[in-house]
Amino acid sequence: MNMPFVNIRISKGKKTLHGWYIHPIPYEMSVKDFFIKLVNKELSPECNIALANSEEIEHVELSETPTAIATQVSPSCNIVELTKSVGIHMHYQLKPDETISTTAPLNGFTILMQNARKSQLYFPIFSQSNKINRKQTLCNDLVNWIQNHGGGWSTQSYADTRGKEFIISLTETIWYIDMRNHKKFEERSYYIPDLFLEFFDHANPESYKQSRKLFDANELNLHCQALAPYSTSSWMLMTNFNWLRDAFDDFIIAISGYTKYLQQHRNITAINHASESPIRSIDQATTIKIHKRNTWITPLDKSKYYHLEQVLVNSSLWKHIDIEEYLPIDPV
Repeated sequence: MNMPFVNIRISKGKKTLHGWYIHPIPYEMSVKDFFIKLVNKELSPECNIALANSEEIEHVELSETPTAIATQVSPSCNIVELTKSVGIHMHYQLKPDETISTTAPLNGFTILMQNARKSQLYFPIFSQSNKINRKQTLCNDLVNWIQNHGGGWSTQSYADTRGKEFIISLTETIWYIDMRNHKKFEERSYYIPDLFLEFFDHANPESYKQSRKLFDANELNLHCQALAPYSTSSWMLMTNFNWLRDAFDDFIIAISGYTKYLQQHRNITAINHASESPIRSIDQATTIKIHKRNTWITPLDKSKYYHLEQVLVNSSLWKHIDIEEYLPIDPV
């Protein structure tokens, strides 16, 4: 009868301590006992596996081939039975050495301060004057709006650069639209997200003794291009801006859509102005509608006052006349 054998490998963590090594199994024993006797050279003195006696088995895996999917087995199982039923390739994985931290332990206050620094958010700081206009108020309102929704930037430096650029671009865009009436968007079925509506109807150009200007496609497009890059900024993709991300994208889409409408309308107008043929014919452009003649005094009503008319015509201008004598029974 042939003596059973096993092909073993020993590792610790990611390091291989001993590569595949075939060794006979002289008699029945557990997987753990085989490992101990092999390391202690009880099975064969010529075995060159050098391990400290303090090494402990973390787990053992067995497979049919060295590259096949392994099955984890208990170290207390009979090694002869396992090699016959599962496979002969046995991988001993040892427990990793415990690492002693040299870092001084942190007290509760230090941990709280570290967590606070990790969760603290920063906001752009704008210079304040004693008297601010509506546009500056809008800028400050946007900063407070972001803060109230849990947004913000990771450092003060980042907030004063990227954050400030974003606030300024958003302020300029909202102000431009509001000065020209944001409801024009809705009239053309382009809808500004509800999240932004609280910042409109505040520009009030009439208070500046200005009439509302018309939208210009080129100007609006510049505002759209200024906002678009922020939708994919790294800070916009952070969880603290989840509340803003989708609405901001929809805002850009609405601006872009209305810009395209303005461009198309401008192109059509330019073509019509350049055309030598009229858009509408003279017959189409000119209409005449005849209404019923307005009759102020009917012949019947005129006959009722015939006698009064004759008296007034034939009498002197200074003569006093009592007209009640000449009034009809059914006056007009």
